[in-house]
Amino acid sequence: MKKPPFILLLLAVIVGLAAPAARPRRETQSLAFQGIPMELVFRALQPGEVILAELKQTPPVKRLILEIRNRRYVLDGSAAGARPFVLIGIDLAVKPEPLLMRITEEKPDGTVEKFREELFIEAKEFSRKRFYVNEAMLAPPAAEQERVKREQELVAAVYGTITPEWLGTGGFMSPLPDREAAPNFGQQRIYNKSHTSVHQGVDIAAPWGSPARASNSGRVALASSLYLSGKTVIIDHGQGVFSLYCHFSQILVKRGDLVKKGQVIAKVGNTGRSTGPHLHWGIRIFDSRVDPFSLVSLPLHD
Repeated sequence: MKKPPFILLLLAVIVGLAAPAARPRRETQSLAFQGIPMELVFRALQPGEVILAELKQTPPVKRLILEIRNRRYVLDGSAAGARPFVLIGIDLAVKPEPLLMRITEEKPDGTVEKFREELFIEAKEFSRKRFYVNEAMLAPPAAEQERVKREQELVAAVYGTITPEWLGTGGFMSPLPDREAAPNFGQQRIYNKSHTSVHQGVDIAAPWGSPARASNSGRVALASSLYLSGKTVIIDHGQGVFSLYCHFSQILVKRGDLVKKGQVIAKVGNTGRSTGPHLHWGIRIFDSRVDPFSLVSLPLHD
C-alpha cells in the first residue's frame, strides 16, 4: 500500500519510552589515503552515519574539493584557525555499495592533482516495530491537510537554505544530557498492518517541562507550532547541518536567534502527534537523515 507523504513526518505516534535502553558509545575510527592530504573520521561506514573529513595542512594545501553523490564539499586550506573540516552524511536509506569520492587538490603553486577513491558502505539492519493506533491518528482530517502540506513545504525550505560558514562550537551534545535515548533511529514502523514509516531521529523520554538544550551553537531557522511535530525548533549549524527538536510544551527562542551550545531552547512536552512527554531529536546534513549520536561521537574542534 502506498504510504501517504504525511506519514513520513509522523515523528512519534507511540512513545513507549518508560524504560529506555541505554545507548552504548561507539569508538570512532580514522582512514587516510596515500598521497591525499585528508583524514576521514567516522563511527561506521553505514546508513545513518556521519563522516568527518579533515584537511591535513602538511604539506600546505590551498584547497581540497570532494565530490560525493553529486554534492561538492570544499576544504579551504587558507582558512585561519582550526583544521578545516566538512561533515558528510550517509542517508539512512543508502544501500550497501561503493561510495565514489572524486578529490581535487589545489596546491599553493597553482598545480592541481586529481584522485578517485571508494568507500564501501556496509549493510545495516534497523529495528522493526508494529503499532496499533486509532486510525484518526494516521491521517489528518480533511480540514487540516492543507495546513500539513504548507508546513511540509516550510520545513523543506528551511533545510534548503544553506549557510556556508560553520556556526557550531566544538562537538555536538545531547539536548537532554542526563536522559537516555531510545535506540530507535531508522526504525521501520508499521501502523495497523498497512501504513509504514521510517523513524528519522531518536526519542528521549523526560518529564513534562524538562529543559531541552541546543545540541550545538547555531541560528534558529524555525521556531513554530506544527500540526504533526507540535512545537518545533530547527537550528542551522552551518555547512548544511541542521538539528531538529519536536513536541515541546514551550519554545523559549525565536527564528533568527543565535544560540550557544547547551543553551536552553525549550521545554519538553507532548504536542503534535505524540502520546507522552518526550523529545524527538533529529539531524539533517543537506538531504541526509543521520543518527544524532553518530554526530555526537565525532571529535569536532572549537
